[in-house]
Amino acid sequence: MDNAAYTAETAFSVKQILAGGTYTTRKFTTTGVAALVAGTVMGAVLAAASATVTVGTPVSGVGGTVGNGTISAFTCDDGAQEGVWNLICTVTGATGKFKVVRPDGTIDGVLTIGTAYTGGINGTVSDGANDWLVDDIIPVTVAYDWAALEYKKARAAATDGSQTPRAILAQDVDVTSADKEAIYYETGQIVGSALTLGAGHTVATIREGLRRLGLVIDD
Repeated sequence: MDNAAYTAETAFSVKQILAGGTYTTRKFTTTGVAALVAGTVMGAVLAAASATVTVGTPVSGVGGTVGNGTISAFTCDDGAQEGVWNLICTVTGATGKFKVVRPDGTIDGVLTIGTAYTGGINGTVSDGANDWLVDDIIPVTVAYDWAALEYKKARAAATDGSQTPRAILAQDVDVTSADKEAIYYETGQIVGSALTLGAGHTVATIREGLRRLGLVIDD
């Protein structure tokens, strides 16, 4: 059998993204309005439709009797942080207050008892026969179905959750006109110089967060 002859019009070079060792990959839906290259640092779009919001059992922060008011079904907005949000009572009584604390410890806002709260999470806490007391804590857990989320280039100024890097694109993909599935590195040792970063991010700003997920950037 004759060997076929091939010629290349342009030089081809493989982009070395992995620095070695073991790695894992996963297929995610990619969204955006541009052609993306392998090595792009990607974040997940935290869609409320893919989230489960669960209200936990209230506890007293000082070991006292916990209020027994009604806690209406809570929801979350797109981009809400995953993890345990804490509603912490700061003012007791029928029109008392709870500060709403995000999983990262920052303040989302102030909930007034008996009034619907709208923020990263949404819901109503009403008064009961036993008032809510200062330091009573109502935990609210937000959890996402990560396999159902779409991914886009992580930009620091985004507010939909994609600002937080979570994976690295393993192949070129063009999503200029339509969303597409693509392969991502979920874990592995990554060549830092091979990364394509979104606006506002540097290797220094993303290194620790990716390391906790199992993506180690090799200088």
